[in-house]
Amino acid sequence: NSSSGSGGIKWGFQFKPESPRLRCIKLFLDRNQKLPHFVSPLETAVQLRRYDKTVMDAVSDYLTQLYRHTLDTLTRRYGAGFVESTRVEFVLTVPAVWSDAAKNATLHAAERAGMGSRHELRLISEPEAAAVYTLKAIQPNHLDVGDNFIVCDAGGGTVDLIAYRITQLTPLRVEESAVGTGGLCGSAFLNYRFEDHVRERLGAERFAQMREKKPKCWMMGLRYFEEFVKRNFSMEEGGGLGGEVNVPFPGLPDDEEAGLDSGFLVMTPEQVEAIFEPVIKEVERLVEGQVEAIRENGGVVKGIVLVGGFGQSNYLYQRLRAHFNSAPPPPYTERPTHQVADAVAHRTVEVMQPLYAWTAVVRGAVLRGLEGSMVVSRRSRWHYGTSYATVFDEAKHPVADRYWSPLWERWMVSDRMQWHIAKGTPISPDQPISFHYTRNFRPNQSLIVEDDLIACADDMPPDAYAHGLINVCTLTTDLNAVPKSLFTRLTTTKGVEFDNLDFTLDMRIESAGLVFELKVDGVRYGSVEAEFH
Repeated sequence: NSSSGSGGIKWGFQFKPESPRLRCIKLFLDRNQKLPHFVSPLETAVQLRRYDKTVMDAVSDYLTQLYRHTLDTLTRRYGAGFVESTRVEFVLTVPAVWSDAAKNATLHAAERAGMGSRHELRLISEPEAAAVYTLKAIQPNHLDVGDNFIVCDAGGGTVDLIAYRITQLTPLRVEESAVGTGGLCGSAFLNYRFEDHVRERLGAERFAQMREKKPKCWMMGLRYFEEFVKRNFSMEEGGGLGGEVNVPFPGLPDDEEAGLDSGFLVMTPEQVEAIFEPVIKEVERLVEGQVEAIRENGGVVKGIVLVGGFGQSNYLYQRLRAHFNSAPPPPYTERPTHQVADAVAHRTVEVMQPLYAWTAVVRGAVLRGLEGSMVVSRRSRWHYGTSYATVFDEAKHPVADRYWSPLWERWMVSDRMQWHIAKGTPISPDQPISFHYTRNFRPNQSLIVEDDLIACADDMPPDAYAHGLINVCTLTTDLNAVPKSLFTRLTTTKGVEFDNLDFTLDMRIESAGLVFELKVDGVRYGSVEAEFH
């Protein structure tokens, strides 16, 4: 989206192909994710500065346009009376690999756009939404309890994967069976590889001139690649394109060496395949990782479900099918056994492209809003923990880390890590994870306490706070609501009085977010403010 000088906002298809715009702006909400090479942070910053906007402003502006467009469309379809008297709820979808801070920023932006208060808004991860729609669509014929399905949501910029195991058929219930993964290998990368290919064929100087002096010429060639070549390319003879393709670049002079003839750039199926190859290989690698993770735990992978715009690609479908069903036949035996037949059945993996794969994510989000969650447990993508101080133990702690505590009258160490959730742990939204704390307060000391929630992406988390850990959010807990009778009065040997309180913070992991509350002796005393970093 981009602001025009007159203060109006243009968005979506309102641009001329050559006009500048903010693109992929939502990717800037997650600072932890690597940006694709075709998104320039510098160019984005210059454009934002020109209109005195932050990333948050731009995302909110975009969602505001989307919100208005949605209500406008509903009004045209069903009449103003219906829209005014009907409650509209919004379910927002976010990439599965996003940090908790980016999910929180999305909620803020949606709230600013008028979609409702953050407590009413719901987030769902994109592959989970796709899975909800797809598994419902392929039910009841193909599903059995215990089956694992990998949902591969291949979009423009990212490819997200989540694996689910069927736990119940009616009503359909699933659990995550491997930690979700993702990567930057969406179909937009094919466009940028096509751009590199054309630049190489024409030479950098001639290509730059065409882009600047004849933007319509470049847009026509790109559109032809986008709408015809990319969508129809397949493993059939001639790449499913009928042999060579002629990409129109009207107005470019003939050049036999570059393959330019009568305003067309001639491309062979091999050249198109070379554009696809590294992107397809990366998707194969990601899917392979999920398949192996399930098989290592003794699970059987029944199917890979392709959704999203790039998920509709014939070539991606055929390549994955070939990759996962190319197991050599079993050794010949005089007496074939059931075991051999079963082993073959267990190695082959169905690859499926459901109807409406392109809109599976938003259809699944609507089902989530109407029917509630079908996912009974999810796997934590990180280790989550908090740091604490404890009594110095020379067998465990470096001497350099110790300090003397006048309150406890002993040597202590701080910044030790307690990991409450291990990466990959199945977590159910109904069963929160409890963090236990003990705190001491002098008379008249503030009862508002702050703690940082720390995350670690490594397989083995460290024992002490270290560089490279992620500070997810600061939790602010107000203990003023807790009855004074629950505090224990203690006195040190020097006669200093202080109050001690044991309490727990409960954390629930929902499809795309974290929720906290305070409890003392199992009784709830209010929610906890989480400020995401």
